[in-house]
This record gives sequence, C-alpha cells and structure tokens, in this order.
Amino acid sequence: MNVEITNSMLNDFYECFRTGYEFEFFLKRFLEDLGFTDIKVTKRSGDKGIDLIAYKSSILSLDIDPEKYIIQAKRYKNTVPVKEIREFKGTSSYEKRIFITTSAFTGSGIEEAENDSFRKIILINGEQILRFYIEHPERDYIFDWNPVVSAKKVRNTIKDNSDKRYDKEEFKKNCIIRLISNNDIRARILPIPAEIFEKVKKYKSYNVEIEGKQKKLNINHERRYFGGVTEIYKDAGYYDYKGENKKESYWKIDENENKIIIEFE
Repeated sequence: MNVEITNSMLNDFYECFRTGYEFEFFLKRFLEDLGFTDIKVTKRSGDKGIDLIAYKSSILSLDIDPEKYIIQAKRYKNTVPVKEIREFKGTSSYEKRIFITTSAFTGSGIEEAENDSFRKIILINGEQILRFYIEHPERDYIFDWNPVVSAKKVRNTIKDNSDKRYDKEEFKKNCIIRLISNNDIRARILPIPAEIFEKVKKYKSYNVEIEGKQKKLNINHERRYFGGVTEIYKDAGYYDYKGENKKESYWKIDENENKIIIEFE
C-alpha cells in the first residue's frame, strides 16, 4: 500500500509511549510479528544496554537451535546519535544485534552499524515500524484507518504485552503518593515520603526501582531525599519540566527484597 509516512504520524507514534519501557513492551508484539520467538524484556539492572532478547530460526523444518538476538530500544523524538550505536556495538556480547527506535538514525549512525561485519547491527526506525503495519493490516495494532496512528490501539498492545506488575493503575492502589516540585526537579533530588524514610534511614543507600529500572541511590539523611536522579528525571521526561504544577510519584517498599518501587504519573 502506497502511503506516505509523515512527520506528524511519527510524532503521534512517539507520543503513544509515556516511557521507553512502554516502547519495549510494544516491541514484544512487533518482534513476534517479524517471526521472532521467546521474546523477553530484560530486567532493569545490569542489562548493559540490552532491552529485549529474542530468538529466530530461518530453517523451521530442521532441528536447529534458533539464533539469539539482543535488542536495544530507544523512544526518541529526535534522531538517534551515532554514539548510541557505538556504545551498543561495544557491549561484550556476540549475539546478533538489533537497534530499534521510534525516530530515525543519522547517516554516520547507519555507517557505524554496518562497518564491522562481525558486529553489524540491524537498524529499525519508526518509519519502518509504521510501514510494516500499513503493509500488514491483518496485524493492525497501530492505525485508525486513514491511516492515522491510534494511541488507543498502541496502548492496548502495550497492556497486552506488559508484565501485570507494571500496570500503573493496579500499582497505584494503596501506594504512598509523594508530590515532586519544580524545585526538586531542578535540584535533581527525589524527596522520600516520611513513612518510607523511617524504614530506610538506617541505610546509606537503598535499591530503588523506578519505571521498571533498578538503581542503588544514596540517601541524604538530613534533608530526607535520594540524590543522583538526573537520568531518572530525564528518562521520565521531567528533565526540562518548567511547569508550576507538582508531579505525583507513587511509592511502595518491599522490605523482603530491600527495594523501593516508584512510578511517576
């Protein structure tokens, strides 16, 4: 089907995902549609830039072990910089590699992905994803047909392919809500709710899982906050936040696993 992929369509596709983690869950379905099997979103700590793992066999009729692929996913609005390709290539793993983004790749990034035959990276951009589903309407998880990107269909796909533990509406039940101010974001600090602080104040640092990604954060006991959250705010889209309204964060503590779980609004 000869349909032009516009910048508006690509932007609508990008806006379907509130976080990079949601984009990864969407890709579980996309990779399945491409013929991959045993697809898994990796754990959020120690993944070394690997967001998904999948397997594929081109000789299904023979008893041959399928090939393993490691996949990096980036929910980007702007073009993926070449350094991201270079860093993914540098991971100490020899499986086949795929880099998938909602946006596009630079010419130097494409060249970097192809210039080493032993570590060649397959690149898939947002236009290719949309093109695939335009050409396979029987697998339509994206469009309200004109075609117009349907946020509802994409979000249903995310929900269908998500770990139920990360269903935000379920998670928010019985959580502690902590408001994050513009000043907190500017200062790159994450205030700890009083009830949770009482349980962790004996520690210098604590394991924190935010938006599915796990980090060990240092505790400032005098002012009761976690530091070192610049990248966390950046990933959540708060890094350049200049609004006056406070953001909501939802907190639970799992004392058995010595871990705090946080979701942002």
